[in-house]
Amino acid sequence: MRHIFPFILLGTLGALNAQEPKVSPTEELRITVRQWVDAMRQIQEEENEWSRDQEVLQNYKEGLEKEIEDLREKIADATTRKQGSDAESLKQTQERDRFIAAKDELGKLLRGLEENMASKIPLIPAPLRAEPKVSQAIEDLERDLKLPEEKRNEGVSKRLLNLINLTAEIEKFQQTVVLRQELRANSEGKEYNMQVIYLGLAAAYAVNEDGSFALMGKPDATGWKFEERKDLAEAIRSLISCTTGDQDPQFISLPFSK
Repeated sequence: MRHIFPFILLGTLGALNAQEPKVSPTEELRITVRQWVDAMRQIQEEENEWSRDQEVLQNYKEGLEKEIEDLREKIADATTRKQGSDAESLKQTQERDRFIAAKDELGKLLRGLEENMASKIPLIPAPLRAEPKVSQAIEDLERDLKLPEEKRNEGVSKRLLNLINLTAEIEKFQQTVVLRQELRANSEGKEYNMQVIYLGLAAAYAVNEDGSFALMGKPDATGWKFEERKDLAEAIRSLISCTTGDQDPQFISLPFSK
């Protein structure tokens, strides 16, 4: 399920837990608020990047579809006219060559967009990948990437729409806090039922029912990586309680790495 962001402060536990030197309550509040603002800014930058990608794809789709439609209409008109002279034949040939050149250019452009999206697939967390629309979109993308060179100009509109839909689903996930039940194993291979909370695509925190096992996760170029952080168990449980409404909103200090 998805919720609006609770009041979360993503700071460094080491700084908050240090005993020396003694920090006044006022100074401690100032530091934690600054850390919260920095973390929110980093998350906002992630959101803005996905928004820009989605806007660019939408603009490409509209422009490319109009170009294709215009060219198809011109070719259709040319093929129905009688070829009464060498000049008319030459004009039709030029239109055909223009269409072929435009189609080749669109194919190259779309290929670049597909490869760019493929490079971001590892950033998609498991619960988002499991959603039917996203799973199908990734499957279609992987199939399109395998097209031989002579077929890369085929199905341009459908392939571009698939990229737009996939970007839209990623954007929705990026803008929310998502809480899921997952099965996770510790370093010894023992599995636990965990509550995992994803802060968009920025970070994830997990804890089992009795708080004896906790994890912190973040994405990199190869996928999401989780490390054991039993010291964060109580803070993560509080974060989840705030998210579900079982506990009043409050500032919660958790480490955050971009």
